[in-house]
Amino acid sequence: MTANQSNSLDFGATQLLEAPARFSRQRTDTVETATSEDQFRNQQLLNTPSAFTANDNAAFHIAVRAAYRQVFGNVQPMESERLLSAESKLRNGDINVREFVRRLAQSDFYRSRFFDAVSPHRAVELNFKHLLGRPPQNQAEVASHVALIATSGFTEEINSYLDSDEYLKSFGEETVPYPTSWNSPVGQPQAAFNRIAALEQNFAGSDTAVGTKSQLLGNLVSGYRLSIKVPAQVYRSGSLSQMGRTAAGSNGMLVPVKRNSADGGDSTPMRGDLYVGFGLGQRQQEVFERCNGDSADQITALIRSVYRQVLGNPHVMDSERNLTAESQFAEGRLSTREFIRAIGLSADYRRRFFETNAPYRFVELNFKHILGRAPASQAEMSEHLQRLAIHGYDAEINSYVDSEEYQNTFGENTVPYLRVATENGREQVSFNRHIALVQGYAASDTIQCASSLLNSVATRSAPTNWTNTTVRINRLGAASGSADPTSKRFRIVVNAQPAGGRQRNPNASYVVSGNDITSQLGYIHRRGGRIISVTEIT
Repeated sequence: MTANQSNSLDFGATQLLEAPARFSRQRTDTVETATSEDQFRNQQLLNTPSAFTANDNAAFHIAVRAAYRQVFGNVQPMESERLLSAESKLRNGDINVREFVRRLAQSDFYRSRFFDAVSPHRAVELNFKHLLGRPPQNQAEVASHVALIATSGFTEEINSYLDSDEYLKSFGEETVPYPTSWNSPVGQPQAAFNRIAALEQNFAGSDTAVGTKSQLLGNLVSGYRLSIKVPAQVYRSGSLSQMGRTAAGSNGMLVPVKRNSADGGDSTPMRGDLYVGFGLGQRQQEVFERCNGDSADQITALIRSVYRQVLGNPHVMDSERNLTAESQFAEGRLSTREFIRAIGLSADYRRRFFETNAPYRFVELNFKHILGRAPASQAEMSEHLQRLAIHGYDAEINSYVDSEEYQNTFGENTVPYLRVATENGREQVSFNRHIALVQGYAASDTIQCASSLLNSVATRSAPTNWTNTTVRINRLGAASGSADPTSKRFRIVVNAQPAGGRQRNPNASYVVSGNDITSQLGYIHRRGGRIISVTEIT
């Protein structure tokens, strides 16, 4: 991208496209008479050589990419999260760009990140940014939309933007929304520039990484002045007097200021869920269920999820896998529930959680692994401890798998999952106990052998390793846990070639994260190594 001298670049105003993205299946040579300043500006931009108006495949992909980036607040969806049906209808001309934007904004992806996981004021200000390309002008405008959410719900709130005269005058039916407040358009107050800078944060940032609280509430309600500052993620040199809160390093460069834990911290994953801070990845856990006609890859994914849940997030060696049970499960001779039972009764589970742990720890982990929750009371713990002492190991495992609770919650085909969400009949303290057992997204249940909930269950109090429900004493690193694919671990087996030699020996193995795998592969090649295999550690 060529250099741009605009001062707004310092506020994260850089754009991927030099003109609004536009897509239509019908080419029109006539231009309507502009009735507003916004329409005139759009026509001028769309008539420039860099505007995307052709109805070809390239224009379609540019428009779709711009729509995802604008509406989803620079959060890149996975392939499985994209609205392929809506994309297909847009390509075929069944819907226009405005209807495509509507479907993106009303999707489960958008709702989970920018409605369910944030405060109402934050949801409204993000709707203005994503759909109208500007911040709200005053508190009355925000209050009217908050009231609309309360009375008519999420869908009508989204429709109120897309069906408004402002949207049609600014973007029409075929133009993807884009930020309009950088150029101080007619009708918007001067403060709109400061507000869009506060919402935009930076070009590479995500709207889910800023936090769940409103960024404009104090300014709109009390008139607090918004001081524009260079985002903490931006490294640049220049005058220190104009950089706000950004601190100067010893070499004259500016270093980022780390945000406090109230807004997630710099290491918080870009997931639109408050529960990331507890190391859960998300509140609504992914549910894996065996269905008729599952492919081999889907069966493999189910097996991996069973090992992860029942064995407490382990690294399972090939020699530790229950291949007989896996084969019977793949062939359909074992249901998911019976496969869970086979793993729970296996020698590996017994070695990991029974032979090396205290009885209390063993029972509380059984609750987590098989029922997806923490024990509810001392009476419940005592019942299982007595069963373990009198009837033995097998009877203890079977008591969970054969219980009415298991059948009602998971049935025959669903893999157990962490039941984080509040359920009828469960005490509020169960949430704290549950998180005390989870420890973190990347943690393993084999790292300790003493009970985490002994005193909590006995005294009906919160676990002792918690000061509050924000920061954990023994797991401050839980805020950096991530469900992102770049955080997965991979084992790289290499045939290394000694310097000056010709014979390669299988004498090297590396364990790296997905984020570092590219640099590690480059290092191996520079050293003359030959990669034998790259496997994900489950």
